[in-house]
Amino acid sequence: MLRANGGTGGKRISMVLAGPLLATGALVGPLAPVALAQEVPAAQGEFRIAAQPLGDALVEFGRQSGLEVTADPALIAGKRSAEVSGRFAPGAALSRLLAGTGLTFRYVSATGVTLERAPQASGDGAIRLGPVRVAGAGNAGGSGILPSITSDPGATEGTGSYTARSTNTATGLRMSLKETPQSVTVFTRARIEDQALSEISEVLDQTVGVSANIGSALGTDGTSFYSRGFRVENFQIDGAERPSTIYGFEVTTADMAAYDRIEIVRGATGLLNGVGTPAATINLVRKKPTFDFQAHVYGQAGSWDRYRLEGDVSTPLTADGSVRGRLVAAYHENDWFIDREHLEKQLFYGIVEADVTDRLLLLTVGAEYQKFRNSGGARSGLPFFFTDGRPTDFPRSTNSAAKWGDFYNRSLNLFSSLEYDLGGDWNLKLDAEYSDRKYDDTLGYVNGSNPIDPLTGVGGNFLTARWNGYLEEVYASFRASGPYTLFGREHDLMVGISYSDSRDQNDDFPGWWSGSAYSHPNYNFFDLIDSGEIDKAPLSASGAKFGTIVKHASGYAATRLKPLDGISLILGGRITNWTEQDWNEGATDSTASSGPKTKEKGVFTPYGGLVVDITDSVSAYVSYSKIFNPQTNEDIDGDRLAPLTGANYEGGLKASFFDEKLNASIAVFYIAQDNFALDTGLLNPKGNTAYEAVSGTKSKGFELEVSGEALPGWQVSGGFSHAKVKDRDDAPLETHIPVDTFKFFSSYDFSDTLEGVTIGGNLRWQGRVYREDAFGVWANNDIFEQDGFVLVDLMARYAVSEHLSLTANVNNIFDQKYFSAVGYSGRYGTPRQALVSAKYQF
Repeated sequence: MLRANGGTGGKRISMVLAGPLLATGALVGPLAPVALAQEVPAAQGEFRIAAQPLGDALVEFGRQSGLEVTADPALIAGKRSAEVSGRFAPGAALSRLLAGTGLTFRYVSATGVTLERAPQASGDGAIRLGPVRVAGAGNAGGSGILPSITSDPGATEGTGSYTARSTNTATGLRMSLKETPQSVTVFTRARIEDQALSEISEVLDQTVGVSANIGSALGTDGTSFYSRGFRVENFQIDGAERPSTIYGFEVTTADMAAYDRIEIVRGATGLLNGVGTPAATINLVRKKPTFDFQAHVYGQAGSWDRYRLEGDVSTPLTADGSVRGRLVAAYHENDWFIDREHLEKQLFYGIVEADVTDRLLLLTVGAEYQKFRNSGGARSGLPFFFTDGRPTDFPRSTNSAAKWGDFYNRSLNLFSSLEYDLGGDWNLKLDAEYSDRKYDDTLGYVNGSNPIDPLTGVGGNFLTARWNGYLEEVYASFRASGPYTLFGREHDLMVGISYSDSRDQNDDFPGWWSGSAYSHPNYNFFDLIDSGEIDKAPLSASGAKFGTIVKHASGYAATRLKPLDGISLILGGRITNWTEQDWNEGATDSTASSGPKTKEKGVFTPYGGLVVDITDSVSAYVSYSKIFNPQTNEDIDGDRLAPLTGANYEGGLKASFFDEKLNASIAVFYIAQDNFALDTGLLNPKGNTAYEAVSGTKSKGFELEVSGEALPGWQVSGGFSHAKVKDRDDAPLETHIPVDTFKFFSSYDFSDTLEGVTIGGNLRWQGRVYREDAFGVWANNDIFEQDGFVLVDLMARYAVSEHLSLTANVNNIFDQKYFSAVGYSGRYGTPRQALVSAKYQF
């Protein structure tokens, strides 16, 4: 029984299987059979399909899976399939079957899929994923079971890979890494799980070109990240921007259980952000529901009483699979190598997708809740020197915070999207999100900048304060993307608008600025670090309130022109309207008074990129982006600094090998900035740190990176970064951040010789850092220096069965003693740490 279906690009066919009509692996006739079945199994099934001509393999797949597969015969002619043997979800089995063919598939209904060419570049959000490769039982969490595909065209979950086939965080146009004219790292789900990383700070610490500056307990404002010599301030979740000028919106404690991957674009990203520094943009991409049922539970135990439990279930919610849902929950608790510090995290995440019409109208709604508490932690590091000039060299377990110190935050994000396929590869997408956040910090810690008297323990004032904030953000964006024809050639276009309204409300509390009761110079440092006991000053709210309102509206567009084969010219721009206004409300007056409004209207941020294919595997590129970032830093008179401005230039080579399984790049960059905020070491009349706006600041350097499968079963990810930052006088800036860093993680699946065994290792090196005493803080000392050091980690996993895997991670195996941040005080990096985990997949 033959049924022919018309479609773009020629006729598509599907039919009830008729094996005799297939001859010698080729489809016979202009409309020949591929595969058809009428029922879809609810869960994984047993597949036994030998490597053979692809047409024959698809016939067998249709019989065993119950899926209807349609394809243009020209797509599969002459291709051979990979072997599929084991228990898989239907989508995972088809992904394995298509590995290496250059084809992908998408669901057209709950009972049918269609084959397509794997995308090289697409501006739409259609459901198109490249084939997912299974290198062996050790990949994808140590089991032969792979998750099925989702509606996310860049999803990395279940691939077992340390690279991604596509991204759109840099330009809004979905392109492969080789086609994107900027440095992009995609930190995949497989690597997150292999390294047992549970929070965003751990991921960024492992990312090429990003330096973690962890100068205080996690959850405080002493944790920051730098790229290309500048602080990272641009964070996104599913592309929704978080405001950088309101304290509390930072995404520095996010739990990784809810996310498929982290996309890091180094350099300026003015096209999609509009505002921000030229450091990097961090985009956390949430997991999506899968078309097939999958579920797992994950448990972990480790050093310093670390315990973690995760659950993740994804399933069709209707018989035809048109509605799908996913639930994720995680609980994490641990003490730390630092005395009295205790961390607790909770995460709940739920998402539902619904195919509303046959025109692929996709409705998504979801909620994400995270709660974080770190008690007993310090907002500063330890003093480097005694008053006689000797180094303190305290034990790594030393804690200079009061027992009652507490850092708390929680976030609730409600999000929804509506995506419509117009046909002809044109896609419309509307996103909306409401974010409700709160933080409440009680601070009691030693300001480690000042030296300590080795006899009396006096020095480094003990500071007390409390601050909190209630934050809200409403975000909406609309984007259209797709191909168009001009001068006989096809090009890509993306246009969009976005709007966000972000605001906070803070209660007024006393702190060290309120008098001597909150700043104790005459205490004994040694007694404090022994017990954590010290009197707590009154911290009741005064009744006054204050806050900030930021409104950001933008329109943007980008096109990828293809004037000749092998040449792509990307041109784009963004027009930004940005306003910020502070307000205050007295304790006895409920009428809020507004401060001066900072307003920027019609700011144009251009973007340009050129990509030239040198060979089929190698391309050269150059790109340019303007820098624009309003600042909250104040000058000596208490006025805000003018916006940071400048330009970002980048060029390099990119390569993709083995059907995009391995990506490599080399990039050189130059960044020029004006109005860079330089700390003067003074306080303005408001009691805030005074900054000077310095022009002529520049950063230049290069980066090398490789990610993906270098050989069958061998995954690699890492590289080298060199970045020098100098001021207008050509003197070094940000010397506490290493100029040179090297990070490289690798794992090998030994299943061919040792069934179920995967071994991995990680090497991190950073160069010398130092801090000069520009403000006369240290007696008889004018510089603190830390030499370069190496950290080595190991990982081993054993797949006990197709469902259960066990993993062991040992980090810093040589127990290197180092500071994770070097300022006027320092916090020690993590000593040797052991983690064991078990994952059971249903």
